[in-house]
Amino acid sequence: MPLQSIAEKAVAKIVETEPSLSQESQAAIARIVEQAVMDAAVSASQRCANVVGAHLEHEEDKAHQITEKIKREETALVANLMGMR
Repeated sequence: MPLQSIAEKAVAKIVETEPSLSQESQAAIARIVEQAVMDAAVSASQRCANVVGAHLEHEEDKAHQITEKIKREETALVANLMGMR
């Protein structure tokens, strides 16, 4: 699901509870939600990389390769999320 759709759904739910929000406020909330989703995705990716590193300490080269691959995937994910704005 595109990032913008996620943000729009969240804003719609917020507007249901507070219908007096202006369009400007709704747009600001959407940007906050988009950023929160991106931050969560990056955080989850970093936690995964840390877990891999911790479990493969005895195979340092393999752990490094996996960590680098996760970082590349994270970069691609953030780029794609930014493109969905």
